[in-house]
Amino acid sequence: MLGKSVYGVLCALAISLVGATGLQAQARLASTDSLDTYVTPDGYGLGKILPGSLTDVTARARAVMIRMRIVEERGRSLGHGWRELRGKQGPADVVIRLKSQTAASTRVEVTARRGLAEYDEGVAERVLDAIGGSRN
Repeated sequence: MLGKSVYGVLCALAISLVGATGLQAQARLASTDSLDTYVTPDGYGLGKILPGSLTDVTARARAVMIRMRIVEERGRSLGHGWRELRGKQGPADVVIRLKSQTAASTRVEVTARRGLAEYDEGVAERVLDAIGGSRN
């Protein structure tokens, strides 16, 4: 069993090597509970693992876009299993990325940006919650 002082030194070393932000992002990404929302690795969006196949969750995401008046500009496949839906809601650009985790769960990440450098976490959270709350 490690003593408290050795544990503290090891934690400080880990934080200095990885960086506090990277460590927090890794901890959030490690969770697979569908109720846990995490900050995306780039730090600008929000993500969640939702129940449902990739096809079902993509259909729910499109339905949410219609309901929230997000005009879909394009949908595309990004490779490595990722799909992307892009749209506009007024001045905000909304991007929804989806990736199958298992046959019964899908990772969903949402980013909303206004202008060149202003990100709107509130819009991203509302879109993500709406996708998670809607069931076809």
